[in-house]
Amino acid sequence: MPEPSPALGSFVADTSNGTPHLGEVTAHEGGTLYLRPPGGGIEWTAAPADLRPPTEDEWARIRVLTTPVPRTAYVLSADHGLRPRPEPSPGCPSCAALVQWFDHYMGVGPQRDESAAVDCVVEIRNHPHDPPKMTIKEFPTPR
Repeated sequence: MPEPSPALGSFVADTSNGTPHLGEVTAHEGGTLYLRPPGGGIEWTAAPADLRPPTEDEWARIRVLTTPVPRTAYVLSADHGLRPRPEPSPGCPSCAALVQWFDHYMGVGPQRDESAAVDCVVEIRNHPHDPPKMTIKEFPTPR
């Protein structure tokens, strides 16, 4: 009796090329399974006979690759260093607005502007703001 195919969403190691390639089962079609790397990427196909359960070391790698990083904890700067997200000074509406602008500038898409985000961090770091070292734009806060 043939062994059952791994369930959709389960992780396996594909040994067809000699070096184990970790993947998540995304589809079954006929006798072929479709796998995607942990954390995303380009799918590939594999035969059920070439698959095995991951080892403990491979599971550790899978956990690292599939665990999301909280957006609010750190941001990746242009020089690839992780920097903490700025915290507003308690009770300061200007700092709170600057953190919102920081999030807007560090977002994805055409509005991403790391230079402007750094300006926000510097202004928050220089609290109290007497006199202000930069002006806050007079249009609605980004959402």
